[in-house]
Amino acid sequence: MAAGLRVTEDELRRLMVDRLEVISSEEFAAALGIATRLRVPLEEAIAERGRVPLRFILEQMADAWGVKFTDLRVSDVKPEALRRVQEDYARANLLIPFDITDDTLAVAMVDPRNAKLVAELERQSNRRVVPYLASLESIERAHLLYRGDLLDLLKRAAEENVSATASDETSPAELLTRIFEYAAVTGASDIHIEPYEYETLIRCRIDGVLREVLSAPAATIGPLAARIKALSGMRTDDRRSPQDGRFDGTAGSIQFDLRVSSLPTHWGEKIVMRVLPKTRAMLDLEGLGFSQRDLDIIRRNILRPFGMILVTGPTGSGKSTTLYAMLSRLGTDRMNLVNISTIEDPVEHPLPRVMQVSVNALAGIDFVSGLRALLRQDPDIIMVGEIRDRETAEIAVRAALVGRLLISTLHTNDSTTAIPRLIDMGVEPYLLASTLALVVAQRLVRRICTSCRQSVAIEDTLSEAVLRRPEFTEALPALQKSGLVATSDHELENVRLFRGSGCARCGGTGYRGRLVISELFEVGAEIRQMISRHSNAALFRTTAIGQGMRTMFQDGLEKALLGETTIDELIRATS
Repeated sequence: MAAGLRVTEDELRRLMVDRLEVISSEEFAAALGIATRLRVPLEEAIAERGRVPLRFILEQMADAWGVKFTDLRVSDVKPEALRRVQEDYARANLLIPFDITDDTLAVAMVDPRNAKLVAELERQSNRRVVPYLASLESIERAHLLYRGDLLDLLKRAAEENVSATASDETSPAELLTRIFEYAAVTGASDIHIEPYEYETLIRCRIDGVLREVLSAPAATIGPLAARIKALSGMRTDDRRSPQDGRFDGTAGSIQFDLRVSSLPTHWGEKIVMRVLPKTRAMLDLEGLGFSQRDLDIIRRNILRPFGMILVTGPTGSGKSTTLYAMLSRLGTDRMNLVNISTIEDPVEHPLPRVMQVSVNALAGIDFVSGLRALLRQDPDIIMVGEIRDRETAEIAVRAALVGRLLISTLHTNDSTTAIPRLIDMGVEPYLLASTLALVVAQRLVRRICTSCRQSVAIEDTLSEAVLRRPEFTEALPALQKSGLVATSDHELENVRLFRGSGCARCGGTGYRGRLVISELFEVGAEIRQMISRHSNAALFRTTAIGQGMRTMFQDGLEKALLGETTIDELIRATS
């Protein structure tokens, strides 16, 4: 079984089944079988099988052991604490010191009950050790900090890359390694390497926002681009054509898949790398930020035997993650009972017991041909990465019509627009009325950093921006009913919001992580009749809101009032 908590099967059974009663004996036995068969830690299998967030299991385990739990971020680790324990010792014992005072040393550990290990740490550090339970993944990521100041190392590697000879492959390889380490530590989703007249700019997308990491000499781009293209299987002698490729990268013990795109520009080739961690993704619907009300709607619909569920939004709105979380839930809820298949461009997260197919234009596999092939594979549940054209839409709708559950993505600005969009693609309204079950429109907003979150009065400019939105009038009664806004307050005069002041843990940004703001359009009998009657597109939204649909703006405003995000983020995401 893969490395995980230093916890026995009996301990987990007593905690999860007997004491907390969050999972039944039968589900525990099924999770044990999954853990053995797939060679994953038992606690991860329980998280999937029992639909329990892994963090909750770790928190409860820590409480049962009488220690603290930390959701460790790399930004939590203080350099002076790190220096108290040697790197080799920390790696060998799966621990990381992250905080220090005059007389204590806080240490994140996979095995915080190991008294002998704690005693040895106290001897080494000459301080009282406070052990914390943390996930193995977070500890391994923090181990990269032993390399030193990663940004400083990145700058030095860039300088060496410029001074190296054209035949020297060591310097660009070293620079690329440093870029990967920085991306791994910061949790970057994309790496941009951009050539300009006087500089090569390296930027990383962190929490959905591009941050400048390094401005290197212009000559950096040549050898670095050549190195990346060679690794990703591109033609290094062709600098005039856009190319795509992929390769496996590493940063310490962290492995990830990199999807690479090169684009010729005036000053050289721009390289963009999408970073996809290879750590086993336990995607959990509960962890994405959906409200409890929306989670109940999603769970109800993904358990349907047939029909079509769509997730809509622009690029970067988290649609694929939501699809994967749905498939992950389906795979555990209906394990061994259904055949789940996907056609994707490309496969981003391998899922257990799911047949995943990548689009491959050279081999003649696109969404249309791949979907046709999947329909001959006796599927129960099909995931199509994206509905892009009429033919894909028609096949998808007909698949959902004949007893399959089909989930996919569509590019629309809101949920109700999915209906006219599919009809414009050529889908017959009577077929759409019979198959469409749920449309989830979503955006991603940054979470306020809980370490520096503070209450602030709403600014006049923000208040005006909110009040000008037509959705505010629709949202106000619900906000007043829930107690988030006073019943007498129609101008937000007495409302207080939250904002991150900026600290070391969030890099001074005031934000850490992201969450979903969503709009769920559940298709009922009245909407089905309207689709069949070719009703005006605007009527779908009016009717849905009248039936109680909460708009994306309303969902985001509620989360801002609850201190999860800011009004600035809401306006940015929904403008």
